[in-house]
Amino acid sequence: MRLKHYYSALLLSLLTGCSEVALQVPVYTVEQETLIHSVNAEGELFAVNSVSINAPKTIQGPRFIAALAKEYSEVQPGDVVVTFDSTQLLKAKIKANTGLGTVVADEQQKLAEQQSEQKAIGLDQNLIGHEFSFADRFSIDDVQIRSKLEILDSMQNKEYLADKRDYLGWQEQSFTQRSSGELELLQLQLGQQQSLLHQAETGLAELEIRSPHKGILLFESNWRGDKPEVGGMVFPGSRIGSIPDLSLQHVKLQVIEQEAIGFAPGQHVSFTLTAWPNDKLAGEIVSVAAVAQSRERRDPRKYIEVVVAPAQQDPRFMPGNKVRAQIAVNKIEGIFMIPLQAIFSEQQQLYAYKLKGTTFIKQPITIGKKSLSHAQILEGLKAGDRIALINPEQ
Repeated sequence: MRLKHYYSALLLSLLTGCSEVALQVPVYTVEQETLIHSVNAEGELFAVNSVSINAPKTIQGPRFIAALAKEYSEVQPGDVVVTFDSTQLLKAKIKANTGLGTVVADEQQKLAEQQSEQKAIGLDQNLIGHEFSFADRFSIDDVQIRSKLEILDSMQNKEYLADKRDYLGWQEQSFTQRSSGELELLQLQLGQQQSLLHQAETGLAELEIRSPHKGILLFESNWRGDKPEVGGMVFPGSRIGSIPDLSLQHVKLQVIEQEAIGFAPGQHVSFTLTAWPNDKLAGEIVSVAAVAQSRERRDPRKYIEVVVAPAQQDPRFMPGNKVRAQIAVNKIEGIFMIPLQAIFSEQQQLYAYKLKGTTFIKQPITIGKKSLSHAQILEGLKAGDRIALINPEQ
């Protein structure tokens, strides 16, 4: 593309009597040109199909990496690729075993106490039953045989024994409910400790992750670009790496959010491998991320992820290889366009400062497609018009 724009010193002489005022403003001449919108980006290759390596989900809380196989190394089926530290799991197992033993001992003690208390209540009930039966059998209410005071005393004693029998019945029922609740609580505690013990034992059985098939080992970068390392912390289910299928690979590009305008599947992309910068390869966009994300911890910019399918696979392709690419967003021939710096806005209306005679006037314009430096003019300007590249009013 050849953009014909230039800065010229335009000398406008405004004659008022014998005085002259010189005003120098850089201008741009509008002509038919070709608008090319292309964006440079960097990224890396990745395998479309791969077996994911994830931290086990069978235990709660984070795990710590004790050993890692070397990245990009060839692995065989059954080879250990990741080993986790067992310290926390061993502590959890010992703690669960101790807690389990304590709960079992508490349960046995509680059963013994309940049996003793139940036996005591039963003995009291038997005794009261015999006393009540005796009082009822030998109760004499004949005033000729016993005095009225003795009869009243006998009746009160019988009522007392009846109340005590009812009390012991209530106490037995209350004891049954209370002992059932205490045993249920102990059973819950027992189940909790057994669950913790099972988790610890399962975690100890899954300290190693092995390769399911032959391939190349790759580790996953997190949102900050950091890869797993010995001593690093991973959470259950988090992705650690992958063993990819090298027969089908795509390019993953990171484009600054402000530059990722107009991206769409099907757009042409030319790229080179960083290791072979002179060999140009071609591809097209297959997907554009809907949400921008941060790439580095100290970089305030956000990036859009763009996935590119190469036109053909190359024997030099290897997941993780760095790529430099150029994305052709738009190419429109035979249009009027002006630099973005010459476009101004006021009350949601775009305009340019058009030279008319010896003065600049505000000319409303309508724009179409844009590149990183120029914009297409749909209405408001024509060939030969000259516009200011800066605000002449300032």
